[in-house]
Amino acid sequence: MTKRAAFVPAACDVLYVGVGMASLETIYTADEAAERLRLTNRGVIKLARQHGLCSRRGRDYLFSESDLVALWAALREPAKDPRPRPIEPYVSSARIYEKLQKLTQKNKGPGRKRWEETNAKNKALRDETKAAIQKWKNDEPLDHSSRDPEYWTSERKERRRLESLAKKKGWMVRT
Repeated sequence: MTKRAAFVPAACDVLYVGVGMASLETIYTADEAAERLRLTNRGVIKLARQHGLCSRRGRDYLFSESDLVALWAALREPAKDPRPRPIEPYVSSARIYEKLQKLTQKNKGPGRKRWEETNAKNKALRDETKAAIQKWKNDEPLDHSSRDPEYWTSERKERRRLESLAKKKGWMVRT
């Protein structure tokens, strides 16, 4: 039994497939198709079966010219660049001005109220501390190295705490 050639004579130009018809071009074997696409034989067959782009007779896989073009299209890499941004409609300068005003306005939400309350408390604390420091300004300075428990009365402890706070916050000149 001789092997049939892959070439289809000109007399048999039309092949009836199901309901529609397709004209036959040059027919390639799997080896020829692999050589043309510069792939392996097995790779071409696997890809063609995946996309339904081959014909099969027993163990032989046959490919038409349009099958090879479709296989080549299946191998194409999709574009990586993002789509161009759509063109935005014209925005008038008045509308832009309104948007800018909204963006630059101070937001007086619940956070702003809490900040104002805290700021008022801090201002009161700062004023009290400054007044206390002015009251103690003419007194003799505290002996910070003293470890005597009788020396550290509640008034001296409070004075030390307020002086330390004032120094940290920069409300008084460091001594």
